[in-house]
Amino acid sequence: MSDEALHFDEAINPYGCSPRVVEAMVAFSRSQEYRFYGEEATGDSLRAAMAAHFGLSPDNFIVYNGAGEAVAWIYIARLLLARGTLITPYPSYERFTEGAKIFTDRVIEIPLTPEDWSLPVDRMIEEGRRRKATIGLISNPNNPSGNLLVDAKALDALLDGLPDCLWIIDEAFADYTGVTFVPWVAERRNLVVLRTFSKAYGLAGLRVGHAAAHLAVAEQLGRFRIPWGVDSMALVAAQAALADQAYLQEVVARIHADCRAFQAAIARVPHFVPRPGEANFFLVRMEGVDPARVNAHLASHGVRVRTRPDMPEYIRVTAMTPELNNRFVDILSLP
Repeated sequence: MSDEALHFDEAINPYGCSPRVVEAMVAFSRSQEYRFYGEEATGDSLRAAMAAHFGLSPDNFIVYNGAGEAVAWIYIARLLLARGTLITPYPSYERFTEGAKIFTDRVIEIPLTPEDWSLPVDRMIEEGRRRKATIGLISNPNNPSGNLLVDAKALDALLDGLPDCLWIIDEAFADYTGVTFVPWVAERRNLVVLRTFSKAYGLAGLRVGHAAAHLAVAEQLGRFRIPWGVDSMALVAAQAALADQAYLQEVVARIHADCRAFQAAIARVPHFVPRPGEANFFLVRMEGVDPARVNAHLASHGVRVRTRPDMPEYIRVTAMTPELNNRFVDILSLP
C-alpha cells in the first residue's frame, strides 16, 4: 500500500519479525513442501511448541487462522447454537463486540471506570449473575485503552463468581506486558485464553492465532474448526517466531521505549493529552479542539489513526519507528 508508513491505526510491530522467521520461510519456500497438504491438519507441531513454551499439553491448544477465528467459532457454538449471553467491558475491542451482536441480541456491556479505565469486577459479576451470562470476553491489555483489566485476584473473582460462564481472556497484546494466564487453563475449566502471532511477533499478514483451554474444553472447541485452517508457511513462521524469545524481548523493550518518547512528544503539543497504556498503542484525548477537524487534518497528510464514533474525543495511535513517530508529531503540530 502506498501510504503504509503512515498507518498509525494498525497495532503492528513496526520492526517486523525475527530474522530467523524469514530464514525459516525462505527455506520452506525453497523446499517446495507447500505442494502437499502436509500432516498439519490441526497444527500439531506448533501446538507441541506452545505446550513446551507454556508448560502444558499440546491438547490444551487449538490453532486458528488468527485469534478472531477462534472467537467466531466460540460465538457460533456458545451464542448462536446454545442461545447464550455475552458480558464484556465497554469500551473494548469493537470488532469482537459487534461480531457477537451478529449472533445474539443478548450482549451486556459494562462500562469501565471513567477515571482510569479500570474494570468494575463486582459489577461484572453482579450483572453476569442477574442476566445469566454464559460467555465473558475481556481483552487484557484492553483495546482501545491499552491498560491491563485483570490481575490474578480479579480473574479469580470472575472465574469463581460466575462458574457457569466461559471466560475468554484475549491476550493479543500480552507479550508487551509479560502477563499471561495461559498456565491457568490446566485447572480452570471455565477459562479460555486467546493469543496471536500478529502483534509483537510481527506476523499480522500470516494470520496465526491460538486458544488455550482446559483439556475437556479444548476437546469441545476442537470440534468447531476447519482442518488445515492455517497454511503450512504460517505454521513454519510461527514456530520460528516462538523459538526466538530473545528477539521478542529485544523488540518489545525497543517498542516500549518508543512509546514513552512518542507519548512525551505528543504531550508537548497543545490540545492533545496522551493516556499511557501497557501495549504498543495508546489513546490521545483532544481537548479544546474540534475532533473532526483534527481527523481531517491528519487524513489530508496521509496519516491514519483509529477513531470510534462512540469516543469522538479520542484517537488511538500506535507507536511506529522513532522517525515516523516524529513525523506524526510534526504533522499534528501544524496549524
